[in-house]
Parts: sequence; structure tokens; C-alpha cells
Amino acid sequence: MKRALCGIITILIVQFTLSIAYAEDFKVYPGAKLEEQLTKEAIQQAAQANIDSKPSIYVTDDSFDEVFSFYQGIGQEYQMPYAKPDKVQRLPSGKELKSAFFIFDGASDLAGSKKWIKIQRPYIGPGMKEGPDKTYINLVEKP
Repeated sequence: MKRALCGIITILIVQFTLSIAYAEDFKVYPGAKLEEQLTKEAIQQAAQANIDSKPSIYVTDDSFDEVFSFYQGIGQEYQMPYAKPDKVQRLPSGKELKSAFFIFDGASDLAGSKKWIKIQRPYIGPGMKEGPDKTYINLVEKP
């Protein structure tokens, strides 16, 4: 009886672990396109900073909330320790800056994660230069 119970528990644990692994696999947001120039710049910036990662930046016209909802269903949301969830961030132009992070490998934070994203609307480039009012998905993968 105990042996059968242990077998059932083992099977349930394996199924649960596999379901988590599949639930946390990154997927490109439907309709988002790879932004080749920004990806190239991000790769160069990572190399210059000696950061061993492969960034990819995707863009979509869909709202921040739509993209957020999509990734909320497959990733683990991560709150930056300094973030104040109720505080609205404004850019110099007055536009609201929205951002969120999701981890896809079960790590407890971004530093320990090998696969995570930042969703942001709008894009902010060097010197706080605002990009088009689109939603950007910055995927970071580490070896």
C-alpha cells in the first residue's frame, strides 16, 4: 500500500514539474515582430559591457496591457525591489512609461535567471530618447 502511494505521489510530482516547465517557456507575443536594428544595438551594448547574454527585441502595436496579460499566463512576474507599484512613471514628454518583467526559468530574480523579458511602452533609447508609442518586448537569454 505504501509503495503504491509513493508511486502515485512520484508520478504527480513529475507531472507537476513538467507542467511548470512547459508553462514557463517563452513564446513570442502573437503578431510581434523582431526589431532587427534595436536587437543589433542591444547585442553590441551587451558585448561592450562584457555581459554574456543574447538580447532580442520584439515590437507590437498592441497595448501594454494586452502584452502583459499574455505573459502573465506563461511567465512568473518579477517586481524590482525598488519599484513602487502604485506610482505612475512619467517621461519628460509627459507620457506614461509602463514596464514589467517576467522570468521563464523559475529563477528567483533577474540576476539568476537565464531567460527573462522586460515589457515596456514606449521604448526609451540612449539619452532617454523616446521611441515610437508601441509595446516592446526585450528578451534576455544567457548561456
